[in-house]
Amino acid sequence: MSSALQGRRRKPQELLLPNGRKIIVALPEDLEDIRRKYQGDRDTQVEVVIHGSAEHSQYLRQSRDHHEERRQLLREQHGPAFEEWEDIQNQLSSVTSELEHLENQASGLYGNFSKFGYDAAVRTYDDEDPPIASSHTSISEKSRGQREEGDRHGETTKLFKRPVIRQWFHQGLLWRMSEPTEIMAIELFLDLVYVGIIHSNGEHMAEEATGYELLRFVITFVMTWRIWTSITLTLSWFESDDVVTRLEILFCISTLIGFTTNMTHIFVEDPAENTYVQLVSFYLAARVVTAIFYGITAYLLPMIKGVMICQLLGTLIPTALWIASIHVDMPGRLGFIVPALFLDMYGHVFFLGLFLYVQGKAPEGIWKKHLGGMFEFYPAISIEHRVERMNAFVSLVLGYSVVAILFQSQGGYNINAFLGKAILGLMQAFTFNWIYFDIDASNLNLHAIRRSRISAGIWEFAHLLFVMGYIVATSALSRLVLATDVPDTNPEQLAEPYRESSEDHFNAGVRFFYCHGLAIALLSMGAISFSHEHMNSPTLRLHKNIRLANRGAVCIVMFFLPLAHSLRSLDLISVTLGLSIWVLVVELWGKSSRDDPFIGEKDGCCVKYYANCKKKDLKRIASSDEGRPSGDILELGRGEKTAI
Repeated sequence: MSSALQGRRRKPQELLLPNGRKIIVALPEDLEDIRRKYQGDRDTQVEVVIHGSAEHSQYLRQSRDHHEERRQLLREQHGPAFEEWEDIQNQLSSVTSELEHLENQASGLYGNFSKFGYDAAVRTYDDEDPPIASSHTSISEKSRGQREEGDRHGETTKLFKRPVIRQWFHQGLLWRMSEPTEIMAIELFLDLVYVGIIHSNGEHMAEEATGYELLRFVITFVMTWRIWTSITLTLSWFESDDVVTRLEILFCISTLIGFTTNMTHIFVEDPAENTYVQLVSFYLAARVVTAIFYGITAYLLPMIKGVMICQLLGTLIPTALWIASIHVDMPGRLGFIVPALFLDMYGHVFFLGLFLYVQGKAPEGIWKKHLGGMFEFYPAISIEHRVERMNAFVSLVLGYSVVAILFQSQGGYNINAFLGKAILGLMQAFTFNWIYFDIDASNLNLHAIRRSRISAGIWEFAHLLFVMGYIVATSALSRLVLATDVPDTNPEQLAEPYRESSEDHFNAGVRFFYCHGLAIALLSMGAISFSHEHMNSPTLRLHKNIRLANRGAVCIVMFFLPLAHSLRSLDLISVTLGLSIWVLVVELWGKSSRDDPFIGEKDGCCVKYYANCKKKDLKRIASSDEGRPSGDILELGRGEKTAI
């Protein structure tokens, strides 16, 4: 499935069975070509199987049993001579394997199973397989080969190459590259641009905190989220180290910028000022380019043609609804926008269900055979990479929320309520960051994506609500910080741009946006935690469900908090921060062990210290005070630098 140069991938291997039948073991990408090559050869019995498949394993076991029978026959014929030869062969193989291990020639799977859960149905493939060492290979020959391998040139960048898929499903097995999938610089660049866009969208919403403006924000947020996830999925499925792919990503980011410049006036009644057509045009430009990429990939990689065609259809069907929405006025336009957004976000679930149906419960017949051929291979995402990408994105969202509440003072050393409210907002973001990473994402036994398809869907949808709710809350927080409804908030102490934004009162929309946004964000974090399977110790002070129930109760309080109209800006920020800290304290205390004090150390706790000490000094100190606490002493041998 790779378009790498000849020699970089595993070559087809031949296996000769005891009955004279020849088995050719190939990677999935070479399967059809090799079958066509031997289709007309009737003189030789040839069967082509996929590397790692059940047939491959069966033939290997059959060959192993045959050779074990031959070995037993030789042992009976030659007696002690055969035993001595076999012992030498085993020792030589052991030394050769140890040398290969030290030289780090073997490939490994860099999956963090302690964090994301273990899955035995995983196979890896290398871009380059090391030569198989034999018993008669000399060390000098291996050293010379290593020097030649070390002198090879680095990789070059191509203008265009056939798409290279990173991992895929085949017959219940997950095939993936053995190298670790790290977060690329272009992914961080995309995340940073997108975080700036959604925060800018939220700040405009907070300027006119109305239900109509909230509707505009939700629609445009989901549309930008779809563009971002589409680029993210492409980068997760395929390699992106050629120039054409990078230019495609640049074009999609450019359309995202054009989309952003037209999203604030999409509901303006004056046609001369309305920008809905321009907004949809930039959005469809990004979606159509993605569809074209899927079409080209379906042509260049026939193995995943079925999946790529489904992705293409999943893009074109809602495109027709978006085009139709241009010719309809509000509020009838919403009748096209809502189903178009739903199909854009979750239309792929239908095709995923079709793939699972074909692989499992579909009755035998011509349709299953045809669809099974189309969906025999299905691109997969790297769970580790997906989680690390989302963690980096959430970090940017939480960090940028602090930037949104910053302001500039107009001379003097001003320690006022403006600064106090900004610091409280910082503490709010810090608390959410603490809960998300160190509470909900720690001590995982099985990640939600690997746990089940339902938990994976909850994890994805909860992140959408979490980011959306938190952006709404922090956008309203920026208005609360500059409000002058409490003492020690003199607008003259603010710089000119911020002085114009400060008001002595704020409308009910800001109050509802702030409290409800935090409630939705906190509730979504609870859903994310619920979707994971954590390692629950029997000595926990509070079960996970009890802690989540406490979080739900706090969300209810936040949800009804705007009804307390007597609360001023500082009061709202303080109360919501106190509720967030309460959730954090309950989580920290509840996750601690009953056998270990929550504060301090347990009596009689053993503490290890390591130090360098001469023998004569050690004897002198040990003999000077018999009541001195003692410990285990590890002596260093000659030439040793540490005993650990």
